[in-house]
Amino acid sequence: MKVHRLWLLGAASVLVTGGEGVAQQPPELPAVTVAQPKPKPKPAATARVRPRPRPAPAATPAPAAPAGVAAPATPVGPRWDEPVTTALQSMPSGVRATSTGPATTATESQIIRDPAAQMGDVVFTRPGVTSTTFAPGASRPVIRGLESVRVRVQENGIGSHDVSDLGEDHGVPIDPLAAKKIEIIRGPGTLRYSSQAIGGIASATNDRIPEVLPRQGVHGEIRASGATVDRGYDGAVLVDAVHDKTVLHVDAYGRHADDYRIPGGVQPNTKIGASGESAAVTRFFDGGFAGLGIQHYQSVYHIPGTESAINDTRIAMEQTKVTGRGAWRLDGGAFEAVRWWVGATNYKHHEMGLDELGIDGTRATFVNRQQEARAELAHVPVATAFGELTGVIGADTGHRDLNSGGEAGGLIGPSTTDRAAVYTLEQLRIAPTWSLVAAGRVEYAKISGIAFTFPSLVFTGDEPTSAAASRSFVPMSVSAALVKDLPWAVTASLTVEHKERAPGPLELYAHGAHDATGTFEIGDANLQKEKMNAVELGLKRQSGDWRFEANAYYRKFDGFIFRQLTGNLCGEDYDTCGDPNGEFMQVIYTQLDATFRGVELYSQLDVARLAGGIVTLEGQYDYLRATFEGGANVPRIPPMRLGGGLSWRDANWLARVNFIHAFAQDDPGVNETATPGYNLLKAELSYTDKIRDPGSPFTSFTIGAVGDNLLDDDIRNSVSFRKDEVLLPGRTFRAFATLRF
Repeated sequence: MKVHRLWLLGAASVLVTGGEGVAQQPPELPAVTVAQPKPKPKPAATARVRPRPRPAPAATPAPAAPAGVAAPATPVGPRWDEPVTTALQSMPSGVRATSTGPATTATESQIIRDPAAQMGDVVFTRPGVTSTTFAPGASRPVIRGLESVRVRVQENGIGSHDVSDLGEDHGVPIDPLAAKKIEIIRGPGTLRYSSQAIGGIASATNDRIPEVLPRQGVHGEIRASGATVDRGYDGAVLVDAVHDKTVLHVDAYGRHADDYRIPGGVQPNTKIGASGESAAVTRFFDGGFAGLGIQHYQSVYHIPGTESAINDTRIAMEQTKVTGRGAWRLDGGAFEAVRWWVGATNYKHHEMGLDELGIDGTRATFVNRQQEARAELAHVPVATAFGELTGVIGADTGHRDLNSGGEAGGLIGPSTTDRAAVYTLEQLRIAPTWSLVAAGRVEYAKISGIAFTFPSLVFTGDEPTSAAASRSFVPMSVSAALVKDLPWAVTASLTVEHKERAPGPLELYAHGAHDATGTFEIGDANLQKEKMNAVELGLKRQSGDWRFEANAYYRKFDGFIFRQLTGNLCGEDYDTCGDPNGEFMQVIYTQLDATFRGVELYSQLDVARLAGGIVTLEGQYDYLRATFEGGANVPRIPPMRLGGGLSWRDANWLARVNFIHAFAQDDPGVNETATPGYNLLKAELSYTDKIRDPGSPFTSFTIGAVGDNLLDDDIRNSVSFRKDEVLLPGRTFRAFATLRF
């Protein structure tokens, strides 16, 4: 395949047609009618820590809610009217995210229209983003071909604190049913959270601990949906009770699905059941707020695949997490505000199934206990010779105890990770049309565990040796973005980054079979820091009839850490490695220099007004090529994709059809197979309106239906270890409803 010709075809198609860059989750189109604005809250009722008054560039007005529907406290309208990245939007210093790098956002209404069991599935078709799709209950985001420890998953600023970074079969205990927004964040803003997030951050947010005092009284919403492909159903209830300056939030959600259908049959062992609940109390005071919450999540999901289906392999996961955050203004001095976040988690999951004798039981157990804390100070604006400087300085720390055990749970022994970091994030307004955002982070990480030395990859009669080990690393990262405002509301950006990360505990200390993924993993306790140098060019327009964003990037990795399939098979123990009848694929962790280069294009073009609504043409394109030094392919890289669609929306109705073609992935890694392409057609229709009965406790509703994979095509994900055994769901129809009160 002539990749360069296809790239040119895709680029031309997107720039001509327009689109949002969101293939399966459309943008919120501008409302046609304008609702009455709500009165501004009194200063004492505003918890968002605000900077001292200073001139700011005019912002594009937030879109109005559909006619007759009360405007929410936080706008969930067209994402094109917001900064490209909202990672810094709530920063008290006034540092804005428009300069920090591109991001992908799934709004609350998009999540409602097409809920998924895992965060990764919500953003599966976004340009530059996909997911592992290992199982319906386990699908982690993949950002520009990077996954696992290179992508931080978080909720309300606190990490997910699970073991999804240890294997694709491990789910993320954050259900989109309880989310208000899901973002994929890149650029300087990622250094606020972790040096590990070389790939980016997948961030879910909700109102469990709100930053802005909601309106008085009791209000919330009820969500529900059902699907045909797996006879699945899900639902959620989210409630806020507000009295004076105290907010009580509670939510509960659940989902159930049977084995899903695929073209020509059923994909065995794909059932899922999950539920969760949370409660939080937030107190607002003059100049700030503080809140504390507790949440619980549990699920049982099955693992697809030939051996997994035979053995009825499934994972029972449970997590309890306590989180808190707050902010307050400071009077006088060099700093104007302080913010803080804390979290502590107890996580456990059991990997269950049939053993060699056909006896059902727990074959492996993973335990993760983790704590995290972060605080940052926003300094007052500083006048410099180049312009006004605003920003924050911060520090964070974390501790993690990890272990696995059981008959098939020898993947990793007891491991402890301690880390501490300091960071800064600054914005310099050089001129009315120029700005610079820069971030730096220095982190200390100490990872302790049991290191194994294997005499060879194939058993020769000698057993591996082991000893306690401890490695320390000091990753240092910097990132800067230069932004220029151009005519016609176009913004150009240049981002330059040097990021480093320490190896994770599994990369260092893995030493055995992982039943659910079907791998026998061998770590390397001598791995060095992974380093990345990157440059990215961006061009975007967020307002007007034609809105678009285009990004081109180049990333050079020094010592890229990856899992390499050796071609050997193993049983549960090392002395079976080399047995052609083994049930586990042997993989080793190793390092090679690598280069990633890619392009992402997405836009939307309002082409006409029809029957009181807006007709919009949309399109998207993304391409990634990743190779090691010497020309070998990096394994498990997403395919090139090209898509487009048409939508119509007025104040109440949304109708949309969209098509994506994923090209064949003909550049597999060593011991991998090529992945065929696929076509994905989707259509949706929804209606939102106000409930006008004055005696009803309900205020508005949304109902609708979505048809996905309407061509019933065979869809295999080149990112998945199980792509040759497992198809993604076939044709499905989903009905959904949301009732607000």
